[in-house]
Amino acid sequence: MTMQDDDRLAPDLVWQSNGHLTEIALCALGDGEGALLPEGALEHAARCQSCSSELGQAALLSLRAGELLRAQAAHGCARETAAPRAPLPVPALAFALAISALGAAPSLVAGAGGLRESWAGLWHACSVVVRVGCAVAGSGALSGWLTALPWLSAALLVLVGAYVAWTRGKQLSLNGGI
Repeated sequence: MTMQDDDRLAPDLVWQSNGHLTEIALCALGDGEGALLPEGALEHAARCQSCSSELGQAALLSLRAGELLRAQAAHGCARETAAPRAPLPVPALAFALAISALGAAPSLVAGAGGLRESWAGLWHACSVVVRVGCAVAGSGALSGWLTALPWLSAALLVLVGAYVAWTRGKQLSLNGGI
């Protein structure tokens, strides 16, 4: 595939007023992008001692920059540096908690009188549920289900474990793991 003239760099970006190649053109050649340059630029770089020397320096600079970037990327992948976090504002948090406790104090004091009745109601509801459960179990109505209950719970645990393992395996494959 050949490049058209409108895909190439403009002559004023390639040539200096003294007839030598610009730094932009030399960098393009050093990066292996000679197709961006107009005709004659490669020949000039090959026969001009000054441009050839600068091209060598640009190519070495490009290689060195590539090596440094690869080394930094490899080092960065091995050790992710977290952005420094601001210290926890403990005094401000303590002050906010104290203010909220003071604001909630009147409702807590007013509600403390009804706390005993609330616990008594909860205890009564739990005891009714337990008594009804014992009565149903003792009547024999659920005797078949009660013997199958351990097997059903074991099967449910196996299914949940298989699902967790399957989703975890998908996460590992998406993240490049095993």
